[in-house]
Amino acid sequence: MINLIVIVISAIMFALLLLWWRWPALRVWIEAPKYSMLRQERRFHEQLTGTETERELFVDGHIQA
Repeated sequence: MINLIVIVISAIMFALLLLWWRWPALRVWIEAPKYSMLRQERRFHEQLTGTETERELFVDGHIQA
């Protein structure tokens, strides 16, 4: 029974990894919460320090150079 659970979870994770790798549009959607949290963290840091040194490093889920 445990083996079946491990196999099913492994298959789900492999499928998600394959989807993430194959479709860039889905990748942006999957990674959106990460970029949202980074923007929020930067905003709070700027409020605490009163500086705006790292303005919009991430815009719309893409890293600016």
